[in-house]
Amino acid sequence: MSAFAQFDAGYNLQQDRILLRITNTDGEEFRLWLTRRMCASLLTDFKTKTSSYRVKKDPSRPHTQTSIAGAETVMQADFEQQAVAQSQDFTTKFKPGTSFPLGESGLLAEKLNLQPNGKGEGVHALSFYGADDKGMTIGVTVELFNSIFEVIERIIGRTDWGLLEATANRPPSSTLQ
Repeated sequence: MSAFAQFDAGYNLQQDRILLRITNTDGEEFRLWLTRRMCASLLTDFKTKTSSYRVKKDPSRPHTQTSIAGAETVMQADFEQQAVAQSQDFTTKFKPGTSFPLGESGLLAEKLNLQPNGKGEGVHALSFYGADDKGMTIGVTVELFNSIFEVIERIIGRTDWGLLEATANRPPSSTLQ
């Protein structure tokens, strides 16, 4: 995929799903449907496990990125997400793409994955997969990753799913002894 251009999310009441639309500089639009179950997983397990990737490294503090983040890392990632949200322009109108590599109807996302993509410190590959591992991958920085979470959480807040309230009362991590 060429360079990222823009992304947008909206709730479709008839489908009871969120449509995430991502465009690139070549005019391609990738449409991904996120179900309530996928969003619940995104807000809990996925967000917790990837929190260390949503925090900018601070050279003055020893920091190691792990696949499972502690409560302090989750809280720091949420603070950074809020800071990114305050600097974003959520008023710019979305410019639809002219071609649809995943089809005009889009792809039902069944799995998410985040891993380093070898393109430098703080850049990762965020992948969305549907059936038969068909999907798309985009390179994300800390800021873009936090922006994606922010947009999705804003749309989830407009649904009647109650996911934000449920995750607010859940501890960010736990230890079984």
